[in-house]
Amino acid sequence: MAEVTEIVEGTTMRISFQLKEDGDNLVGTGLTVSALDIVGNDGVAVDTTSDFGWITAASGTVYYDPDSSDFVAEKSPYRIRYQLTDGNGKVAWWPDGKADEIRVRGRYA
Repeated sequence: MAEVTEIVEGTTMRISFQLKEDGDNLVGTGLTVSALDIVGNDGVAVDTTSDFGWITAASGTVYYDPDSSDFVAEKSPYRIRYQLTDGNGKVAWWPDGKADEIRVRGRYA
């Protein structure tokens, strides 16, 4: 089931996400967070380079550190997926069902 996170545009504080597998926390030990795709409703991807990773791999908790211009209300909602890679180079995207969402509100909305 897709998770929804709500923020206000201009947010630069760390946003954390809990990756799930069959309703339980994903055990990410031995996996690398290799990419993060965040795409606005206009189809344009947010530059996430060097702004993401594990908080705790063993419990499947990941983070994103947004820049102040990454999220604007007009492009909300944003779809988000993390790419995980194992030691053999096998890739999976999380969530593997419907993408999670970030809903962005204007500062004065």
